[in-house]
Amino acid sequence: MAGAAPGRKGARAGRGSAARVGPATLQDLTRDQLSVFLYVALLPDEVRAVVKDLGLSMPGFRREALGDVECCDLVADEIRAAPAAAAGVLRALEKAFESVPLARHALEPRAASELLRVISGESALALALWRVLSDVDPAVRDAARPTLDWLAQEYYGPRKEDGATAPPAEPPRPAAESPERLRALERELAQARGQIEETRRKGEAQREKLQAQLKEARAREAQAVDEAARSRDAAEAVRRELGRAEAALAATQATDAAQEAQRARALARDLEAKAGALAARLERSRERERELEAEVTTARAAAPKAPAAAPAAEGEVEPEEALGTWLMPVYTREFYDSIEGWDRRIQRAAFKQAHLLAQDHRHPSLRALPLEGLPGYYRVRVATDVRLIYRRGERQNAVEILSLIDREDLDRYIKQAKTRG
Repeated sequence: MAGAAPGRKGARAGRGSAARVGPATLQDLTRDQLSVFLYVALLPDEVRAVVKDLGLSMPGFRREALGDVECCDLVADEIRAAPAAAAGVLRALEKAFESVPLARHALEPRAASELLRVISGESALALALWRVLSDVDPAVRDAARPTLDWLAQEYYGPRKEDGATAPPAEPPRPAAESPERLRALERELAQARGQIEETRRKGEAQREKLQAQLKEARAREAQAVDEAARSRDAAEAVRRELGRAEAALAATQATDAAQEAQRARALARDLEAKAGALAARLERSRERERELEAEVTTARAAAPKAPAAAPAAEGEVEPEEALGTWLMPVYTREFYDSIEGWDRRIQRAAFKQAHLLAQDHRHPSLRALPLEGLPGYYRVRVATDVRLIYRRGERQNAVEILSLIDREDLDRYIKQAKTRG
């Protein structure tokens, strides 16, 4: 029936006119343009189905843990690298919408821009009706009547006069000279309404999601600024303490008390190590602050990446009797060999966890767990499926960083370590 309710599925182009469209050249778009097109055009489940069909994944993360924007980025990168991969996206679009709207009509660049501006607003249906009712062709103007009748039925319900229900008005017959054109325009108008409604619904959902992500990014930014301020204060306190220690060392040397001088030198070395660690922590805080500023800027234009899920570790943490003071990280040859092949993000995370381990092995984000069957060996989490292996060195103020491995390789590592032992 004419004027059917808007929906996602659109009617196919009518017979008698040749289509003026071809396969969309998605690979010509930029990465962000292609990614946001996929985000707007397809539902999350449809994008994930394309990711699964293409066998795409992100190192260090499970496929089901990826966010909607990350999935769109993966598909966009794959299409730009291998244009043939766009076939899966085109199939998904045809399944969702059946056909390209207005496929039998030529579009000039100016008309295309005006069409996009119209359907991206909240008054798309009103503007479309205004355009049809303003056409010079009476048959085109009559094409608006079935839609207006349907809207009156939806908004007002059946009209009643003198207690009786008025019969539904029969839609006027199209002009005798162009019946095929009228039916084609009705189908295309129904398809356009469905697409406009779907675009509006997705736009509202995306706006709410971006607002929530922007709020979260601002909270992380404020937290990073506070941490940077605390780190600067701690570094300044360490510098003052180092100055006092150096003064004490000079006084001890002047009195020629060898034992006191030796203790002062040891204290100075320890304070220098603490100052270096705090300086590195301050630099990391500043870098994190810059990253959060970039995330806020990006969140105003597109959704940021979803944070990785918190680990669900089991088992006992490293014994409390272990020293809680700052330790010297010793990076072994085995560690440098093990980080080859991991991407830079995982490598940076491994060095970050090693420095945090040296500062405070009881830090709640580390959750250091012992390796069963290897006394003195522990592991900490770097990413969802990545672990860092370490053990206490022979010196009390040192910790040996041994290896960066996949969580599934822990049993193999334990067996090899026993064999080497």
